[in-house]
Amino acid sequence: MNTHLKLSFRALWAKKSFSLLNIFGLAIGIGASLLIFLVIRNEMSYDSYQTKRNRIYRVVSTERNFSNNEVSWRHTMVVHPLPDALRQEFPAMETVGRMQDIGGAQIYIPNKDGGEEKRVKESNIGQFFVEPQLFDIFDIKWVLGNAAEMKMPNVAVISESRAKAYFGSAQAAMGRTIQLWSYRVPLRITGVFKDLAKNTDIPLQLAASFETVMGLGDTRDRFANNWEDRSGGSQCFVVLKPGTDPKSIEARFPRFVSTHYRQKERHQYTYTQLSLQPLAAMHLDPEFDLPYTNRLAPRELWALGLIGIFLLLVACINFINLATAQSVNRAKEIGVRKALGSDRLQLLRQFLQETGVITILALLIGTLMAIAAMPYLAQILGKPITLHGSEIPVILLFLLLTGIIVTFLAGFYPGLVLSGFNPVLALKSRINARQKGGVSLRRGLVIFQFVIAQLLVIGTLVVVKQMQFFRNQSMGFQKDAVLLIDLPSDSLLKTKYHYLESRFAALPGVSAVTLCSGPPTSRSGYYTSIQYDTRTEKETYSVKRVKGDSSYYKTFDLQLAAGRFMFPTDSIREALVNETLVKKLGLKSNEEIIGKMVTIDDGKKVPVVGVLKDYHNNPLDEQIWPSVITSGYNDFYTIAVRMEPQHMLATADLVKKTFTEVYPTYLYDYTFLDDEIARFYQTAALVEQLFKVFAFLAILISCLGLYGLVSFMAVQKNKEVGIRKVLGASVQSILYLFSKEFTILIAVAFLVAGPLGYYLMKQWLQGYYYHIEPGWGIFVLAIVLSVLIAWVTVGYKAVKAALANPIKSLRSE
Repeated sequence: MNTHLKLSFRALWAKKSFSLLNIFGLAIGIGASLLIFLVIRNEMSYDSYQTKRNRIYRVVSTERNFSNNEVSWRHTMVVHPLPDALRQEFPAMETVGRMQDIGGAQIYIPNKDGGEEKRVKESNIGQFFVEPQLFDIFDIKWVLGNAAEMKMPNVAVISESRAKAYFGSAQAAMGRTIQLWSYRVPLRITGVFKDLAKNTDIPLQLAASFETVMGLGDTRDRFANNWEDRSGGSQCFVVLKPGTDPKSIEARFPRFVSTHYRQKERHQYTYTQLSLQPLAAMHLDPEFDLPYTNRLAPRELWALGLIGIFLLLVACINFINLATAQSVNRAKEIGVRKALGSDRLQLLRQFLQETGVITILALLIGTLMAIAAMPYLAQILGKPITLHGSEIPVILLFLLLTGIIVTFLAGFYPGLVLSGFNPVLALKSRINARQKGGVSLRRGLVIFQFVIAQLLVIGTLVVVKQMQFFRNQSMGFQKDAVLLIDLPSDSLLKTKYHYLESRFAALPGVSAVTLCSGPPTSRSGYYTSIQYDTRTEKETYSVKRVKGDSSYYKTFDLQLAAGRFMFPTDSIREALVNETLVKKLGLKSNEEIIGKMVTIDDGKKVPVVGVLKDYHNNPLDEQIWPSVITSGYNDFYTIAVRMEPQHMLATADLVKKTFTEVYPTYLYDYTFLDDEIARFYQTAALVEQLFKVFAFLAILISCLGLYGLVSFMAVQKNKEVGIRKVLGASVQSILYLFSKEFTILIAVAFLVAGPLGYYLMKQWLQGYYYHIEPGWGIFVLAIVLSVLIAWVTVGYKAVKAALANPIKSLRSE
């Protein structure tokens, strides 16, 4: 065994440059595939640490139209009586618990010694009202205290990191009181729990008792038996008893819904279907939003997995091509070994062992590369790649299987070729690279290699162009230089809304100001049903409801298609609609709806005074939704300030200063509208970055292989080049000699990659309602880039060979 290892290392050392190309080519492929494996593993591991994971389900709703049974929307929102009804009527449910997102509320932390209070507003951490049963569903480890008092109002438990941030330590947090929102709902801290793992979709950081929200105002009375109003940001989780089939529960849901929801009796245009979503399926289900975590959809994970496999294949192809191309240089060695009695199996084992040594070195280097690249990849993903001790065996298994597969793929065929040499011909030096080593196979492998590289180049160009479309496409309203500022909701502070608006409007550099429920476009929003004019039934689709004052249209530069804008008012007296709603109503013109009455879901009848030209009220991956805009002072949560772009920074400082003067006890929390819109396409931007990285790696590995093959050709054609130069051949003709074959192979690869790339990217683009068409320019650019990269790779060695002194090459014998 030691002798074989010595021979393996000696063979590698004898061809140091080719060995380095092989090792680093494989290392890059292995390192990239390991990173992809870690990303996929991380995405699929969310909440896998929960001990009851296989029995935990989330109750989700599908709303269908009564008229045509089409799906209207799917959501996780819960009507208030649902959890108690499930507990009473489904004994197979061991535990039922709900949670409701608080939504980045401002928190006041009074100073224990009577000093200045601390104020924090963290929109990126999980703040929820929860029922105490939730702590029996999910694994929570307590640092101090517990959830025993969570049945009472005005109590809360917080994570260890929040306890340290708010109070300095977990011990200091116990018994302290924090205040929620601008109307300062008190919450006494009764427990501190360990921070949950990063890979969770239940990111509890602050959990207030559900009894707290139920005790606010008339909430309990309004929702006691209300099966119509759903709570935004709410979720209901259940744990089934061991051995319970979830399908048996779902089979009883239709009757349950019919008994309680009574949607047909209430003349609603949709009916609800309840179902159970396994906890394990939550993270990868793109139909439901994740408020505090981002994710890659299953199609992106499949694409990444294929890219990882392709990168390994490209690296293996490099090895095969270089090994078979060099086989002629080892012909005499094989001839001697065969003459001394070595059989083909022994020789094959020797070459597999040499490949194994290269693979082990590549595994070590590739793993180090992957570890070094993990922080960069985490930055691209926007979240850490969490690795636990329990996952190390899985990673080691992945590396072991990768090593075995790569050794076999990369070493078996070259070993078969080398061990098959005729010893007599080998000893007479009558074997050349065309007789053995499969020139046609090498050409085929180079083609396959560049098919993969060009597919990734085409994919990258399409994704980049789609992202440019998202960034540059007109939304139909003003989105640049617009500040969105969160408003306090306390009734006393609300009285200053108009005063704040007038102060902002008077600032230099401010173009317009509006009070509103939110910007013109959002992923979420309030959806309602409407009844048009004299029609007796509600429309069979939902309408997006927006509220804004009379400056809303000027601030966001919305355009009229017919009628007029609303007159200034704080109450709901008039309505504007968009062109899409006019079309959905089946009207022949925009003017036809002017003056007609629409009944909104709260029973309020208002006249339509204007039609707005369609703007994108949803992100560009969704269609424009029918919309109604009214005023509504009680539902103004945001003040939007449009600034002159040339004075934006100075104006933004003045806006902050003014807000703080008007609301000295409320934190200034703002975002720019264009940044908010950019976040809609976070996943697409992530795919763009990943495609760029892995396309670059595929091209790099392919270029390493090309460089190795050209280096070998330069040695093999040494005398031919010398003779050509003596006979007057130019440098250009020598370059053509080396590059013509690879250019043809790349062109052939494009004949495969072009149509395949078009089909695959066309399918990917279907996920966006508004998208580009992958035109011919993308494919021309892809082939031009591929050829240029290949020429640059081939060119260095070719020029070196062309400029070499022909006398030296001709007298080498």
